[in-house]
Amino acid sequence: MTRREFAWQAGLGITGLALIRAGGLAQEEPRSELALARSPDRSSALKAAVGLLGKINFGGKGLYLKANFNSPDPFPATTHPDMLGAVVDLLRECNCGKITLVERSGMGSTRDIWERLGVTILAQRLDVQLVALDELPAEQWRKEELPGSNWKAGVEVPKFLDRDTYLVQICNLKTHRFGGVFSASLKNSVGLVAKYGQLNAGYNYMKELHSSPQQGAMIAELNVFYEPKLIIMDAMQVFTAGGPETGRLASPQVVLASADRVAIDAAGVVLLRLHGQGPDQPLSVPTVYEQAQIKRAAELKLGATNADEIRFLTADLPGSGLASQIEAIIQEPPKAVKQ
Repeated sequence: MTRREFAWQAGLGITGLALIRAGGLAQEEPRSELALARSPDRSSALKAAVGLLGKINFGGKGLYLKANFNSPDPFPATTHPDMLGAVVDLLRECNCGKITLVERSGMGSTRDIWERLGVTILAQRLDVQLVALDELPAEQWRKEELPGSNWKAGVEVPKFLDRDTYLVQICNLKTHRFGGVFSASLKNSVGLVAKYGQLNAGYNYMKELHSSPQQGAMIAELNVFYEPKLIIMDAMQVFTAGGPETGRLASPQVVLASADRVAIDAAGVVLLRLHGQGPDQPLSVPTVYEQAQIKRAAELKLGATNADEIRFLTADLPGSGLASQIEAIIQEPPKAVKQ
């Protein structure tokens, strides 16, 4: 199912439509809707942001939920337990079927990290199934060659995951000192692919990623084999330097929601810039759409290719003011290079 097909069938209105008059005829111009809500209360901000996208009905379909449990460190390094619980409750209100939380942690065993963060107990209370991808046997993986990408040997992904899979993503927002510069929705997809090859036995895909000068582009390229139905960005608190497991903390008190990974990450980059301080803030240059992850994702048509294709949705003046500020920064043209 394409993003637009899902938008119409689920009633999400993910793709906004602007009417343009040309020769007296109305033409539809697709725009990616990006909802933004500000509140000191996480649950209120979540409900407001998702509510701005319109009524969601998953039609009883089972969902895979990809949060962020890369390390055993607390939010914003990993998904806040309150956000996980609130999202599960919200998805059930939207008539979903069984929810399966999936993860492949990067800084330890997924199962051990879940235990240390209390996710195992929380999942039992929420009646959510857990699938640790680093425990899947070889027959449950498939090879994606990714032609034209920067990946030398493609990647391996779980067989359950493709462009028709109903997957909802919860991402955090932070800088990332080990590569990619920042971590948001696009980077969260790294936890959906194998670290060590099951089919290409023993191959270390993450070593290839982290040793490449094209790491930002490679992160974007991991996103071509699936299409999330909904993305929720928890930017109540963020790391503006350091990351991914620890860093300089700021508190935007914002939740964003969209089905467009490029649009939501572009807004995330701006939030990190607005709240960052000091000369070590890594996102001050280049401009938003020149950031490697976003630039490559836009080239691959994974979402909005420029600021004009993003439609911000807000519910109040504080949210509207912030959205206008974000939009203006996303629209900044690339700066001329001094000779």
